[in-house]
Amino acid sequence: MTDAEVPEDGTEKTPTVPVSSGRGWIGQLENEEFSLKDSIGGVRGAVESLLPGLVFVVAYVITRDLTTTLIMAGGISVIFLLVRLLQRTPITQAFAGLLGVAIGVVWAAMSGRAENYFAWGIITNAAFFVVFLLSIILRRPLIAILIQLLYGLPDDWKRTEAGRMLARRSMQASWVWVAVFGIRLAAQVPLYFGEHIVALGTVKLILGLPLFALGGWLTWVLLRGVIPHEESTDEENPVDLPEA
Repeated sequence: MTDAEVPEDGTEKTPTVPVSSGRGWIGQLENEEFSLKDSIGGVRGAVESLLPGLVFVVAYVITRDLTTTLIMAGGISVIFLLVRLLQRTPITQAFAGLLGVAIGVVWAAMSGRAENYFAWGIITNAAFFVVFLLSIILRRPLIAILIQLLYGLPDDWKRTEAGRMLARRSMQASWVWVAVFGIRLAAQVPLYFGEHIVALGTVKLILGLPLFALGGWLTWVLLRGVIPHEESTDEENPVDLPEA
């Protein structure tokens, strides 16, 4: 809402937003219940995300042969993608998983170091950690930016009380993700440089999807009900903001 649209009596109106139809945890911010299944891409998505890493750890423990281990981990990702292509189902999640595994396989094969299978994941975690932390330092929390884009909030959405509440909760939610990525780095980086392959793979599994789901749930708890709704434009029915 621009200054020209502010009513003459000086009252502020909460901007209207469309209802989100997205999936994942951020698509559930207006839901009464949090769906763990949807937050991780469903059972199939979880299997496609976890199994290559699990196969890598198990194969490495059994064979101690890097080539065999990489073939098995990469092969399972290729199979997931081929099955989705044959079934004509969306391949986005399987393709993204295959891309991450492929980078790890190539990196480990070219270097001859098994721990480099996990290097790309550590780098992407570090990148997200820095981006979320910088957004907080700059007072532009990344969660708020994502919500503004997804829900079409106007540039001056923070002028209303509901907007200010959303800004505070977005800052808290961004700290949640700083913690998620920071915990992963704190656990994985020492294992990577110590070349503890099995421990590194096990920690990656534990702190991967489960920690991501926890971060999504905490974000949902902080943000549910604070995104301005169309009905809140009625001055006689202000937004009922829950306490975190």
